[in-house]
Amino acid sequence: MEKYVSSVHTAYAPIERVYEKLSDLTHLQSMQERVDDPNFVEELKARVPADKMPDEEKLEQIRNAVRQMTFTTDSVTMPAGPLGTVTLQVVEREEQKLVKLAVNGAPVETCIWIQMLPSAATTALRVTVGAELNFFIRKMVESKLKPAPDAIAQMLCAIPY
Repeated sequence: MEKYVSSVHTAYAPIERVYEKLSDLTHLQSMQERVDDPNFVEELKARVPADKMPDEEKLEQIRNAVRQMTFTTDSVTMPAGPLGTVTLQVVEREEQKLVKLAVNGAPVETCIWIQMLPSAATTALRVTVGAELNFFIRKMVESKLKPAPDAIAQMLCAIPY
């Protein structure tokens, strides 16, 4: 399995709150409730570097995808364009340290590890994306997978805890 690891990012909340939110995926439903709130978009723009912020068209595509998500304690199901739907399923939890997600519905076996460490009143996050890739597929998707862990970590750090 090929693994791609993010740098360490900071969530500005204690580890207890971060773990609680990320280990029960129904807590992420607040994204769906806030997706059309203009204040939320302004908060995102304040937290996400300008060069990483999507343009208005891409932002609307993201909003539409978030509106269609369904949440349970252990999974989030979302539209994935030509792939149909993709489900992130919690497969492992380690109290205040780790949440591991399997990606079901992807063309290759994929897992996401969210590692957490306390850091004063904040939480250090590191995301690892692992994918079972053969040589040919790896050459085609590697350029998209390398930045994925950092993008996921940035998104997780932007969530209000």
